[in-house]
Amino acid sequence: MINLVISLGGMEVDKMDKDEEGNNCPLATKDPEVNAENKAVAVEEANYREPNSGSAFVISETCGTCAAFNQTHDIMECIGNNPHLGYCQMFKFMCHEENTCDSWAEGGPITDADDGSDHDIL
Repeated sequence: MINLVISLGGMEVDKMDKDEEGNNCPLATKDPEVNAENKAVAVEEANYREPNSGSAFVISETCGTCAAFNQTHDIMECIGNNPHLGYCQMFKFMCHEENTCDSWAEGGPITDADDGSDHDIL
């Protein structure tokens, strides 16, 4: 059996699903259960947390500055254009820009202006 994996800038592209407006969106942006399951994995595996949760971290190491934090135009439409949210390409869930996790990677966020070269984190 052949297993085809598509990547963009070194990051695996998520399974997309059309929303009501016809936009292709990652499934977790439209299915709250999938988003919650993926977020729970991030909490368990990478200690995804609010910045004041007692764990030590560098203030600049927030989701909003992570190389996996996707805030491209298409993703922002999928998550409702909330400027404080983005889509975590590593753990496949919607995350808040001020939170952090132990898998934080330098070089973010991902925006439409990027060419993807700084986001080879996987």
